[in-house]
Amino acid sequence: MTRTFILGAAVSLFAFAASASEQVQFETVDTNADGFISESEFVTWKTSSGDYSAADALVAFIEIDADASGMISEAEMAAALATKDDEKTSDSMSDDQM
Repeated sequence: MTRTFILGAAVSLFAFAASASEQVQFETVDTNADGFISESEFVTWKTSSGDYSAADALVAFIEIDADASGMISEAEMAAALATKDDEKTSDSMSDDQM
């Protein structure tokens, strides 16, 4: 159960940024500038490149929305990106030890 949750969280966090070099600006996704990213805004943003299905984007949204408010705050987005960066650093350290 825990392994499934960790794997699911890792996948959704990876889905938040399409590539390692992509730096997402909160304002880019928050198209109505209300200070939150709605489910609709997030799904539209994630599916616009054609790399993610609406279902995959929705799963990522739900997992990033830590307080289950139905909106992603700037703090939740920052936490998701920080976790992704930490995982990337951890993975590269593991690769160096091989």
